[in-house]
Amino acid sequence: MQQFVKRFHYLSPQNLPYIQGAGRSQGHANYFWDGTARKDQLVVLQLTLAGEGQLNSGGKDIPQRPGDFFVAAIPGKFSYSGTDWQFAYLEFAPIFRQWLPAPTQIGQGASPAFQKRLLNLVDSLAITDLSLHENAKLAFDFFLDLLAELERLQQARSPEAEQIKKYLEEHFQEDFGLDDLAALFAKSKYQIIHLFEAAYTITPMAYLRKFRILKALELLGEKKNLQELAEAVGFSDGNYFGKLFKAELGLTPTEYKLNKGYH
Repeated sequence: MQQFVKRFHYLSPQNLPYIQGAGRSQGHANYFWDGTARKDQLVVLQLTLAGEGQLNSGGKDIPQRPGDFFVAAIPGKFSYSGTDWQFAYLEFAPIFRQWLPAPTQIGQGASPAFQKRLLNLVDSLAITDLSLHENAKLAFDFFLDLLAELERLQQARSPEAEQIKKYLEEHFQEDFGLDDLAALFAKSKYQIIHLFEAAYTITPMAYLRKFRILKALELLGEKKNLQELAEAVGFSDGNYFGKLFKAELGLTPTEYKLNKGYH
C-alpha cells in the first residue's frame, strides 16, 4: 500500500467546515492513539483497508476489520491501536463535532459505494490543492454522505433502537424520561439503555439532550429569550438548558448568537 499524508492549511479558515488532512497509513508495534491525551482539535474518520485494528470506546474493545470505520471527535474518550493494520483516513475541522450524533461513531461493514467514495476522495486530495471554499464544499457534501451511511448501518443493526431514536426525535419538545420510554417500548430501563447504546454508542437520554441542542441552534434567531428557547426544545428550566448548551458547544446561547451574527 502506498502511504501518504496530505495537510491543508489556510490563513483564515473563517470557521468553515473543511478537511484538514487525508492519507493512507498502517499500524506498527508502537502505534497507539489515546484520544484523551491528544491536544489537537479535529474529527477523524478512519476506514480499515486490511489487517485488523482495535478501537476502545466506552470501555469496550471493538475490532476494526476491512470495511469497518469509525469517526470520532478529538480530544475524546477513546483510543485505537493496531500492528498489522492498513487504513485510509480524513481529518475534519473541529466545527464538524456539532453534527456528530455522538462523540464516537462506529460503522461496521460499510457499503462498497461508501468505501469507494471515501477512497476516491482521499486519493484525489493527495494530488489536489484546494481553495478554502472548494475544500469546505467538498468536506460538507462528503460529511452528509458519512452521516447517511452511519444511519443506514445503525438501522440495519437494530430496528428497535431506530424506533426509539425516531420517537426521541419526533417528541423532543415533550417532557418524558427513561421510565416513560421503558413503559412505551415494554422493556426495562436497562434494556432500553443497552439496546440504544449498542446501536448508537450513546444512551437515549444523552442523545435526546444533544438532539434538543441541535434543534435549539435552528431556533436561536426566532426566540427572544433563554426561557422561550428552552421550552421550545423540551426544557422547562432555562438556566439548566443554558448550562447544557454551554457544556455541549462551549458558549452560552447568548454568546453563540453574538458569535454567529444573530440579532
